[in-house]
Amino acid sequence: MEKISKISLIKEIIKLGIFKVTETTNKNKWILLKNGSRAPVFLDTSVFISHPLLLEKINKYIVQIIKEEKIKFDKIMGLPYGGIPFTYGVANILKVPALALRKEGKKNYSTKGDLLGKFKKGDKVLLIEDAIVTANTAIGFIKRIRQDNLLVKDIISIVDIGGLGFKNLKNEDVCLHSLFTWKDLFIVYKSIYPDKNKNVYKLIDDILN
Repeated sequence: MEKISKISLIKEIIKLGIFKVTETTNKNKWILLKNGSRAPVFLDTSVFISHPLLLEKINKYIVQIIKEEKIKFDKIMGLPYGGIPFTYGVANILKVPALALRKEGKKNYSTKGDLLGKFKKGDKVLLIEDAIVTANTAIGFIKRIRQDNLLVKDIISIVDIGGLGFKNLKNEDVCLHSLFTWKDLFIVYKSIYPDKNKNVYKLIDDILN
């Protein structure tokens, strides 16, 4: 498989408008995040499913990271719902069995339990998430998965926003591998659009650094 350039991938993401950058220094008008805070930049990972060629490249880049960092696993699972589109693509490329997790919890009819798919005690599961900030949501899912006697040692996130995620996951004996950080994306964004609002750029630089 041809090696994928991180920079070229980021440029494609930016040119498709998937990476958002504020145009104002007014923090009250910044992008509203799930946790209620506001941010001057944002990678809209939900849009990848509308760009199948880009999604395929992202999945191949995930495979590249798996091989470069020698991540070992038996099954692969995307955390609902953001990690799911990437998981099935990566599982298909590597021909590795996938599992799925019910976000709503267990059900007691038809296909019972939390997990969908075949697994056995001691299987090592690689998780994929779309974005990590504190990783609290991911850790909640990890604890549920471990209740089924599965091992979780690694999680791949499309973007690491730069919060406490890495530290919090390390405390759970889980290693975070990220494709991009907000800083990665913003550096390339500035190189493509160097003449936009300098005051905004400086403010974002101060935050991300």
